[in-house]
Amino acid sequence: MERSMLIIQTADGPLMGSTIDGVTVFRGVPYAAAPVGDLRFKAPRPVVPWTDIRNAKFASPASLQTNRNNQQRVQEHIAQMDPGVTGLMAWPPYVGATYEQPLASEDCLYLDIWVPEQKPEAGCPVYVYYHGGANVVSSGSFVLERGENLARETGMIVVRPNNRLGALGWVHFGLLDDRFNEAINLGVQDQLAALRWVHHNIQAFGGDPDNITIGGESAGATAVSHLLCMSESAGLYRRAILQSLTPFNPWCTQQLPEAKWVALKYIELLGLTDISELAHIDPERLLAVQNIMGRYFAADMAIAWRPLGAVAGGPLVEVSPAIRLSTEALPAPPAEVMIGFAKDEWQFFRGHSKTVKEGSREDVLNVLRQIFADKASKVLECYERLHPGHPEGHCLSDIMSFVYFKYPSLAIADNLSKQGARTYVYQFSFDLPGVGGELRAVHTGNIPFLFRNMTALDLACFPSFEGIDRNAMEQSSAQMGRHYSSFIATGAADGDWLEYRAEEPNILWFGEEVRTVSDLLSREKLAVEGGGASGVLALERLLVANLRQTQQTEH
Repeated sequence: MERSMLIIQTADGPLMGSTIDGVTVFRGVPYAAAPVGDLRFKAPRPVVPWTDIRNAKFASPASLQTNRNNQQRVQEHIAQMDPGVTGLMAWPPYVGATYEQPLASEDCLYLDIWVPEQKPEAGCPVYVYYHGGANVVSSGSFVLERGENLARETGMIVVRPNNRLGALGWVHFGLLDDRFNEAINLGVQDQLAALRWVHHNIQAFGGDPDNITIGGESAGATAVSHLLCMSESAGLYRRAILQSLTPFNPWCTQQLPEAKWVALKYIELLGLTDISELAHIDPERLLAVQNIMGRYFAADMAIAWRPLGAVAGGPLVEVSPAIRLSTEALPAPPAEVMIGFAKDEWQFFRGHSKTVKEGSREDVLNVLRQIFADKASKVLECYERLHPGHPEGHCLSDIMSFVYFKYPSLAIADNLSKQGARTYVYQFSFDLPGVGGELRAVHTGNIPFLFRNMTALDLACFPSFEGIDRNAMEQSSAQMGRHYSSFIATGAADGDWLEYRAEEPNILWFGEEVRTVSDLLSREKLAVEGGGASGVLALERLLVANLRQTQQTEH
């Protein structure tokens, strides 16, 4: 293990990174001015240039979020507010310390860059990856998404940006008062600012600015969905990867009524008489309200609502990505796109709920009726035929995984392939043994496979990997990794992964074996559409109607 230093001259000033085992890492690189003081709740501003060499050997803070350092104070704020809201905590118990970020701050607009030692004369392909975490947790330094192995083994440059989380980036106070007119879609504005910085500066690191792939998982995939839908990102990337995207209004992209409701609820729970107090409020009080908001919808509700997300109709987000990506022509379509989802997405969010774990048939139908009304029995019966032997709760998870993640992903794949984008679709299907095996091929489970971070220490941060066959994991990762790295470099998968087209819906089965399967999910699609959800627009209308009815009757 050898360590040396490398200095790079960016447009803003010189950076000193650290080289170890064939990869130079630049950490804590600012892509925008610190959003603190007078810049709280303001759009991202340009970095103030520097002349002295900036030490980029150490990680920057994550965006402000609840962690072990502030958890007690946040709980004290919650007790003082005493809203009387019952419900589960935002994260189920099996997540454990997965997303723990002990270093967190409002001063967070930084990115990390991993650069391989060997760089072609034409420049390295570049992968800009946005982290998940429901817009409330995680960072560009999340341990399972470290970029050094991907950079070393594939020759690509990996870039991991932070953006503002929680109320500081995703509560749209500008909808309530013109004094906060910039405080709409700040998180999206950060994500675009990071991509612009990369496109402008990556050549100095040996990257090819004309060969940039944008990607992300979960809320990070939502970030990519917004970038794909906006004209402002045109020319900043070539291709895109969407992993575990659910683009609906009740999740990470809201419509105006929901966004305004959330902003008003924050003001109410904070007890503010003048909205201008937000400019100087203790940010840990914002974290307390965030915790409370996460409890407004019980775990057994069909709508596992995430109250923090972009708002359609605000800056950079003209319309819902669920609609634009699945039905419209894009202003700047990618040349190539990869779309992935997990076989058992829903287990991450509701695998701990009573209905999924031990609910009766009537319990399951009560959840499904919230979406499918009098056709709920028909949908459940279809899934029971598709998956004989699955208990009712397992079938509920199968249905919700398809409704929220797979159905919109397939509609997006259909639309983009028709627009001429070379399109690939995969399903992560590697059942994980931890937590008694109940999570199966779960949301986020593919991350260490793709980033090649599979040491015992890496995997210990997510209990689902406990007891995994490391040899089988490494073999699956090697097979899938060839496709992943080839796509980022060239836009084409390696080997036998066939392209997806509406008339040829080829999907890669990404499990202990990796192989293309034709027509993997067509019967599930027919089952859901038979329940009245024919098309993404129709499905979103059903979900939104349920969400609004719940708000009116319970809150």
